[in-house]
Amino acid sequence: MAVPAWMCLAPVSAHAENTLDKIRRTNTLVIAFPDHHFPFAESTGDGGAAGYSIDICRKVADAVRSELKLPQMQVRLMPIDINSRFEVISSGQADIECGTTTNNASRRSRFSFTIPHFYTTTRMMVRKESGIRTWLDMRGKRVVTVRGSSILPYVKARDAAGVLSLRWSEVASDLDAVAMVADGRVDAYAEDDVLLYSYRSATANPDALEIVGEALSVDPYAMMMRKDDAAFKGVVDREMVRMISDGEIYGMYDRWFMRPAGTRKRALGLAMGYVLRDSLRFPSDKVAE
Repeated sequence: MAVPAWMCLAPVSAHAENTLDKIRRTNTLVIAFPDHHFPFAESTGDGGAAGYSIDICRKVADAVRSELKLPQMQVRLMPIDINSRFEVISSGQADIECGTTTNNASRRSRFSFTIPHFYTTTRMMVRKESGIRTWLDMRGKRVVTVRGSSILPYVKARDAAGVLSLRWSEVASDLDAVAMVADGRVDAYAEDDVLLYSYRSATANPDALEIVGEALSVDPYAMMMRKDDAAFKGVVDREMVRMISDGEIYGMYDRWFMRPAGTRKRALGLAMGYVLRDSLRFPSDKVAE
């Protein structure tokens, strides 16, 4: 069985310098982000980034400045993809990953996560004309997933439970997966539903695609950091609690999910779900599997 490259990296404990010491030495906080995961994070074309996750991490940066008494501390934004995100954190190239990474047991064995800022579920994107509405409608059909995505075990379990005999394809990027659905090379693209809504909104003909299928999971997105770095994680966690307690996070959510936003001024119209709303009442980095 192939082993993901990030699992072969040297343990984080091998780094003699903790994150706050590194930031103090370099006067820079490095934020890794996925460059086209609207509304969470996307490149703005000028070396910058914007999105719900980015807004949260800019507040974290302010908290780090205050903690270290470094008013001139710089923030460097590092665009990444779904596979490189683990390496840049483990190797110390970036200090925190701000995007759409799921906090699950496998990843917690190597990384730390702060309080979730979103909850998603696994569904699928199909062509509206396909007639596919449920996972049972996928019997014998072609599904594509993106290499490195955390949704694969859920889809494989649904495949086995329903004896669907799915025909699998795997690609390196979400843009490739969307294109394969749009031009009919596959019947469905399985992914986090919020990302599917985002990708659909960016296509030339969004009305030709729809998001269907019963939810296969409930997964928390959270900012990812190096493991066993309690001092830095404490700063991040305290700032998350402050944003939640002061109500700032609700305004951030509304800005990015309910209004036209981003480089294309898209509005997803996704109201805050009850799972996230309930979790924010009692903020915790502990999540259920």
